[in-house]
Amino acid sequence: MSDMETIDKKINQSANDHLDSLEKSLKDMDFDSIKSEINEMLEDCSLDELKKVAKILVTIAKKSFQDE
Repeated sequence: MSDMETIDKKINQSANDHLDSLEKSLKDMDFDSIKSEINEMLEDCSLDELKKVAKILVTIAKKSFQDE
């Protein structure tokens, strides 16, 4: 494995560790902290990924109307 591959692997592992930690701490985070994390994650999304997120949010919004 080259030095660049080793560095890439470490960066990816660090990012995955951060996401795992974030997922575990969601229940203890306040609204503004969660919203801030989401906004940071959205900045890194491609257009296709943003479309998927938007579809999820639309589904959630529709469900909330059905529940009322």
